[in-house]
Amino acid sequence: MLGWVKFLLPARTRPIVVNRRKIRFIVFISLLLMVSFSATSIISYYVANDSLQRHIRSNTLPLTSDNVYSEIQRDILPTTVISSLMAHDTFVHDWVISGEADDKKIVRYLKSIQERYKTTTAFFISENSRNYYHSSGVLKQVNESDPIDAWYFRVAKMTDDFEINVDNDTANPNRTSVFVNHKVVGDQGEFLGAIGVGLSSASVKKMIELYQARYGRQVYLIDKTGNLKLRSKHHQGADNIRDSEGISRIATQILTSPGGSYSYQKNQQEIYLKTRFVPELNWYLLVEQVNETESQIQNTLWINLTFSFFITLIVILIANLTIGKYQQRLEAMATKDKLTGADNRHAFETIFAQALRIADRRKEALSIAVLDIDNFKAINDQYGHLAGDEVISSVAKILRAKLRDSDMICRWGGEEFLVLLPCCELAAAEVLANKVCQGINEYAIIANGRAIKITASFGLSSYQLGDTQADLFNRADQALYRAKQKGKNRIEVG
Repeated sequence: MLGWVKFLLPARTRPIVVNRRKIRFIVFISLLLMVSFSATSIISYYVANDSLQRHIRSNTLPLTSDNVYSEIQRDILPTTVISSLMAHDTFVHDWVISGEADDKKIVRYLKSIQERYKTTTAFFISENSRNYYHSSGVLKQVNESDPIDAWYFRVAKMTDDFEINVDNDTANPNRTSVFVNHKVVGDQGEFLGAIGVGLSSASVKKMIELYQARYGRQVYLIDKTGNLKLRSKHHQGADNIRDSEGISRIATQILTSPGGSYSYQKNQQEIYLKTRFVPELNWYLLVEQVNETESQIQNTLWINLTFSFFITLIVILIANLTIGKYQQRLEAMATKDKLTGADNRHAFETIFAQALRIADRRKEALSIAVLDIDNFKAINDQYGHLAGDEVISSVAKILRAKLRDSDMICRWGGEEFLVLLPCCELAAAEVLANKVCQGINEYAIIANGRAIKITASFGLSSYQLGDTQADLFNRADQALYRAKQKGKNRIEVG
């Protein structure tokens, strides 16, 4: 019996033990917070730095490159549409078929195209006469032996409808233009000539500067030999990437690959580079970004560590002020029912499980009683919830008065109690239950000037070897159900 009493009665902790535990707890929390904050901040620094670098290389920079490439295509696309419309214009077809009688008509047509669509140049070369018609007049006759005219004979043989190439403007040899050369084909599929429009490389250069300003990265284009063809006015470096610091080391890789991601060192800075070949221009598009993430993230690391230190101090202060004040209150709230002072279900389940293990190990008797206040809902409805609370607390007082000191009382549900009876055979448990039942019958509370008589029904069961907590409770609960079915205010044994 003494062993059960020692186990089941609440322990009383000495103040000095509580203080030592409090100090150890605060020291532990302090160390845990400082180590956790520091480790988290440092790990986050390295993870963020690595993740951001990988994100720039694998996502941000390729996405910027794709966007710039798309915008280049978008800005050149109108010229391809214009050239297509010109190549299918019935006026051009009819004028060629009629023998190119009046040069002024085609010149006027080309001039109107150039002015309407704001292109740098507009042209038509006839296959019949080999005349080079321009918005300013007839410039020349193309000759297959002249290298300058090689583009025309290439267009005549190609299978595609059009091509885009960069070349010197025949009308202005000092100006490089981006041309859209479109084949003109007759109704029978015969080649009638080449027609198209051009944009000056200067206007395309302005586009590059716009892309660079928009995305905050350096953008430039090179040809297949590495020569810089289009770049912003702020671009620094040699005219060929093979002669530029840092990038010269990977120049061959860039020029022999359709695209890729690289990095190189320049002026003690790491530079990320994304390249791709632009077939429409026969050039390479290069997008660069300087790695400035590490210093930014390092500043964030120091801010996080400083912030973590102050947070740790605040937590220690709060813990020190509140733990002592609320320790006992929290323990009571965690284990006791506020209305009755009996153990709550959460705390009791642990005691219940431990009691079963002790009974099994020591081969001792163990019984439980489940009691339910009869007609409790009717009392609540007729007299109010305050009267109902008084009934529940009164039953708890009667249980404590009639049971042994070693018996444990738990408020199991709303108006239901569970009593743990250690070292108690079933017959003895029934005797105790009768004492409690009689005490409840003899008790009355006053509500609204009227005496309320209360009764309770009981279900009993005793531990059998191998029983689980659920087995023992279910037998008692079934017995309680039978007591209710047989008229209430009685005791049934499971």
